[in-house]
Amino acid sequence: MSQIKAVLFDMDGVLYAYDFENRLNLLESALDVPAETIRAEIFKSGFEDNYDDGQMTTDDYIAGISKRLGVDVTLRQWIAARKWAMAPEPAMIDLARDLSARVEVALLTNNGPILYENVAQMAPELPVVFGEHFYCSGVHGFNKERVDGFVGLLEKMSWSAETTLFIDDNPTFIARAEEAGLVTHLFADEDMAGLKERLTSFGLL
Repeated sequence: MSQIKAVLFDMDGVLYAYDFENRLNLLESALDVPAETIRAEIFKSGFEDNYDDGQMTTDDYIAGISKRLGVDVTLRQWIAARKWAMAPEPAMIDLARDLSARVEVALLTNNGPILYENVAQMAPELPVVFGEHFYCSGVHGFNKERVDGFVGLLEKMSWSAETTLFIDDNPTFIARAEEAGLVTHLFADEDMAGLKERLTSFGLL
């Protein structure tokens, strides 16, 4: 049995439910721009990925959204749509809190500075559980699409890959973490029972 000393959590799809289609619909209503246009221009064009990778400031990001969509967009509108498209998963939040009493925990999400700078408003449960160990790719440079993102976080936390469990719902991110040497658990279909069984096998529950 592996000795797990640290657990790294994903946010969307693990600790928080995230309804991307609802976010698009909210933006469509607020901006009077078709949801499919927003999807194509912002989320499928690589523009959002660049922001999540720390390649632009928030001011440039919001200005770029306005230019791409042809309407004035405010930071407040963008935050509101993101906030109302996500909701905490109480059982998972409680699980993370319980684990924090046994092992070190941290959160890593592929998101830009907006989430990091407004987490108290958008996801107030997270600072309570993770404190300063709340990492966003666009702020800290730890991108889950790349192996070096995980390596960098491990170095930051002084964790060993072989004793760190990474929990995520994205198979691509799971694969990158495994390449970095982490122990992983794919959190698929909101399978809380399966996750608890895995944690029990490590002696964490």
